[in-house]
Amino acid sequence: MAAAAILSACTGQQDAPAVGSTTTAPPATMTPAATTAVVAPAQATTSAQAAKPAPAKVSVCASATEAALEAALKADEKLSGALIVDGNGLQRIKCVLPWAFARFTNEIDGGSVLFTHRNGTWVPVNGGTGELCEEVPPATAKQICY
Repeated sequence: MAAAAILSACTGQQDAPAVGSTTTAPPATMTPAATTAVVAPAQATTSAQAAKPAPAKVSVCASATEAALEAALKADEKLSGALIVDGNGLQRIKCVLPWAFARFTNEIDGGSVLFTHRNGTWVPVNGGTGELCEEVPPATAKQICY
């Protein structure tokens, strides 16, 4: 009897069979109204997915924070060992995907660090005082490297 009640919930039947009843109702069939209800959410999901790329780009650049980029720089032992960044940390951060550019100061002359966003994380590419944006497309370099 309990199995019949559970089965009726799975098949969409609204009423459980009467106690002592041995007959079971055939499974409910999907009506056109039910089909429409199923299709509408799928269309809404598709529209939401189509709109996601722009917010994702914004959120990736939003993740180019001083803390995130400094952590990425520290994770690169070779580059972080070669650069002297004072207590002010990375400053004047600019981002155009997949690139971020930050400046830093120190007692000597300061410098800059170029990052790229790869596999969901920021990775330093170059750092120092020279031309760092040679790998960056020229239009993007004009926006972030100067």
